[in-house]
Amino acid sequence: MYKSMYEHDDLINLSEEIVFEQIHQVIQDGKPAFAATPLNIQDVAAIALNQMPAKYVTSILERHNPSEELREEVAELKKYARRQVLKAIRKVNEHPHE
Repeated sequence: MYKSMYEHDDLINLSEEIVFEQIHQVIQDGKPAFAATPLNIQDVAAIALNQMPAKYVTSILERHNPSEELREEVAELKKYARRQVLKAIRKVNEHPHE
């Protein structure tokens, strides 16, 4: 709502990108199995993202030519995101939408 009032095209939450990357990898691998419907993917993403720290970047340079420190943070976030996505998939599989 208010976000749309301000210029924000370059404001990216890397944690969100990483979680969706991990979801995509799980879907491609087929393990663990889950029904990759749009609703289930949204549920998995929301559950996983609620456990992730936010990691915002604002510049194109920061995203395309990250510092060594940012690359290390992203590598750790990817590992953490993978665990959170797998936990979220188990939760969604245990409580599917009817």
